[in-house]
Amino acid sequence: MTEPARRHARLVPLREVDPPLRDAWDALAARAVEPNPYVEAGPVLAAARHLPDGAGAELLVVERAGRLELALPLLRSRGYRRVPVPTYRAWGHDDCFLETPLLDSPDPEATWASALGRLASGTTGWLSFEQLPGDGVVRSSLDAALSRRADAVVLASTERPVVHRRAEATYLDGRLSSSRRRKLGRTRRRLERQLGAEVSLVDRSGVDPQAALGRFLELEAGGWKGEAGTAVAASSARGTAFTETFVEACAAGRAQLWELRGGETVVASLCVLVRGGGAFHVKTAFDEAYSSSSPGLQLEVAVLEDFHDDPALGWIDSGAVEDSSSPSTLLYPDRRRLDAVVVPLRGRSSRLPALALRRWLQHRARR
Repeated sequence: MTEPARRHARLVPLREVDPPLRDAWDALAARAVEPNPYVEAGPVLAAARHLPDGAGAELLVVERAGRLELALPLLRSRGYRRVPVPTYRAWGHDDCFLETPLLDSPDPEATWASALGRLASGTTGWLSFEQLPGDGVVRSSLDAALSRRADAVVLASTERPVVHRRAEATYLDGRLSSSRRRKLGRTRRRLERQLGAEVSLVDRSGVDPQAALGRFLELEAGGWKGEAGTAVAASSARGTAFTETFVEACAAGRAQLWELRGGETVVASLCVLVRGGGAFHVKTAFDEAYSSSSPGLQLEVAVLEDFHDDPALGWIDSGAVEDSSSPSTLLYPDRRRLDAVVVPLRGRSSRLPALALRRWLQHRARR
C-alpha cells in the first residue's frame, strides 16, 4: 500500500520566489477556499520589490505531492505591540486590508498543523494577524489545529462594512432615507451644472489603466491625505508597488478602476481588486473642490448599482472599518467581523503573555 504523501512547510524569502513557486502561488489563489487578492503573488511581490520591509519578508508555504496548499506572507519581528516576544506577523503591507491566508486542502486542519509546526521550530513565540476574519474555513481550521496546542487570543475585533448580493436592488433600503436620496439627486444635478456635463461612472481598467492610476494618485494627493502625508504617492516606493499591482491585475482582468466624471473632469475614483466573485475595494479618492456635491458618496452609490447589474460578483468588501464619516458605513447593509489575533506557537508558555497583553489593551480602552 502506498503511503500518503507528507506535507512539507517552509519559509521562502519573498525576493527569492522563483517562477515555479510563483506559478504554484497563482494556481492556489485561483482555487483558494476564501479568495484574498491582497496576499496573492502580484501585490505581495510588488510590495516586496519596492517597500523597505520587503527585504526581510518571507512566504510561508505548505506543499503536498507537488501541490501548494497554503501561502501566507510573513515578517518576523523582535516583538509585537511592545511585548518582547519574537513574532511572525502576517505581512500586511501598506495597502493590504485583509490577511486571510490562501488555503486549499483536503484536510485544512492538517495543513495548518504543518504550517504552525514549521513556525514553532525556531525561537519565535507568536504568529499575529491584524485583520483575520472571525468566520470561514480558514479560521475554523486554524482554531481546530490550535486545539491540540493552545487557543488563539483575540486582542480586539472590528466590524467591516460589506455587501452581499440580494435578489432585488434593495441595498439602500433602511440606509438612505427618502429625503437623503432626494438631496443626493439634487447634489448630482448641481455637480453636473458645475462640470457643464452629465456625470457618468466609467471603468478604466481596460483602457490605459496606467493613465487612470496616475489620475487616481494625483486626485488622492491633492486632498486631505496628501496634506497628512498618507496618500499613496507620498512614498515613491509605495506608489510604484501600488501601480504595478493594478497594472498587472488589469491585464489579467481582475481589477476595476472606477471614475466618476463629467466630460474630461474626474471628480472621484475607486481602485478595486476582483477575485472569486468578490470585489475588494482598495483605495478611493475625490476632488475636494467639489466636496459640497458629495462626489465620494455619489461614486459609491453608482458603484453599488453597477455591482447589482454584474452577475459575476457576489459581494463587496469595503476594505474599511466602521466609521460614521465613511460612505461604505452609511451605504453597506452587511458586516463582517475582523479580529486582531495572536496565535501562540509554544503552547501555554506563549499564551500567557498574550492574555496579559489583551488585559492591558482592554484596560487602556476603558480609561
